[in-house]
Amino acid sequence: MTPVFRGIVDRADLTLDMIVTGMHLLPEFKSSLDKIRKDNLCRSHFASMTLGEDSSQAMAQSFGLAVFSFSSILRDVAPDIVLLQGDRGEMLATAIAAAHMNIPLVHMSGGDYSGSIDDSIRNAISMFSHIHLTTCRLSSERLLAMGESPNRLFEVGEPGLDVIKNMEFVPSEALAQELSLDLSKPIILATQHSVTTEADQAAWQMAQTLQALVELDFQCVFTYPNSDAGGRQMTGVLESYRQNKFIRIVPNLGSEKYLSLMRIASVMVGNSSSGIVESPSFKIPVVNIGTRQHGRLRSTNVVDVPYDKDEIVLAVRYVLENADFRTRLRDCINPYGDGTAADKTVEILERLLITPALLAKWMKSGETFLSETPLGV
Repeated sequence: MTPVFRGIVDRADLTLDMIVTGMHLLPEFKSSLDKIRKDNLCRSHFASMTLGEDSSQAMAQSFGLAVFSFSSILRDVAPDIVLLQGDRGEMLATAIAAAHMNIPLVHMSGGDYSGSIDDSIRNAISMFSHIHLTTCRLSSERLLAMGESPNRLFEVGEPGLDVIKNMEFVPSEALAQELSLDLSKPIILATQHSVTTEADQAAWQMAQTLQALVELDFQCVFTYPNSDAGGRQMTGVLESYRQNKFIRIVPNLGSEKYLSLMRIASVMVGNSSSGIVESPSFKIPVVNIGTRQHGRLRSTNVVDVPYDKDEIVLAVRYVLENADFRTRLRDCINPYGDGTAADKTVEILERLLITPALLAKWMKSGETFLSETPLGV
């Protein structure tokens, strides 16, 4: 979202306030918070909502705490628009608070599909939202099927691709030196998150992946799982492999280093959305494990496998060695846009007409919600 945030800040007629919450405020992700403070893009409001455990009950209680905290921030800031992206519980908590306070909601990435509780959260945010900025035509069609009005939908693409398009990548040699990597040998980039509906299997799922990586014996950079239910169990299993010579465990690489590593890695392994959304831009093969990204639009670089050590090993070897797959990989196209989502998003925010009809989305209206020119010009 950084290109979108920068685009807002650069417009004379727009002002940005940001709520910083969730994993950014956990001690193990301190570098993420440091990056936000260093960038100093705008006025930030800090709201702790993550409790000290990663159980399903704690997730539900954290959600309630988030609604309480975010409503207080929205009262003090009194924004004209709330901009949300994705399918995190933090976003739904903000949507609930803003909707009850009659603040227009603009939601990015609605209509995407991944086949887990994320879908329920994402769809709930869409129901509260007044304007939808989608990543692809398929997502727009899903929102229409859910009953959303066509005049509230705008396809802008995936904002993460703007980061790639405009990034100055960390030099490969510097990254290799920092992470103790040999650029002449295969490199695996791995990230595996818990699936909330499978939290009781989280440790076993992580173990299957790590056992596969041990058998492959390729150098690997593995980032931490998220803070959802089962996440800390996964982290515990991951840390138990720290002494293995093949693995480099990094809690949080940050966007710049993560994408720079994706650019030089031989293959991605795990279940991160970056393996679905950003990876096609680098034409890097992805071994996507399990159900977390189920049903999401994929490019030709993704191979899906279950939580099974042997299947993971076979898939990694296939994407690295199969001549036909390697040939197809060269023609991989990213279905999530061309890296211009930020400009399209900011233009819509500038032109958005905040009217009673915009807020009353239950009353079908054929009117346009965008002015011909930016309202501040």
